[in-house]
Amino acid sequence: MPAVRSSNRFNVRRIRDCARDGMLIVMRCNGCRREVNYWASDLAEVIEDPFHAAHVPPWGCARCGTEEYMVMRWRIPAASELAQGVTVRRPVRKITKWIWKDEQI
Repeated sequence: MPAVRSSNRFNVRRIRDCARDGMLIVMRCNGCRREVNYWASDLAEVIEDPFHAAHVPPWGCARCGTEEYMVMRWRIPAASELAQGVTVRRPVRKITKWIWKDEQI
């Protein structure tokens, strides 16, 4: 029988826990097979919820636009892997912009 994740939000591994441990978060879309690596510390900065679970994707796939097939895993990168070079997506800056709409008066 497969293991069922706990519904207790304090018993589940959080992104902040992964950031504290220096882990990589791997987000994969099983629909279009896109895989992106993030540092957990970067995701902890971007996601405002301090209790966001590490197995729940914070957003959908940028390529196919769905959240349905997204899977998140976390891992500690090996030293040999870091020496070879791993592509990691990093935040550059936050952009705030206004959204306008037309309305009848």
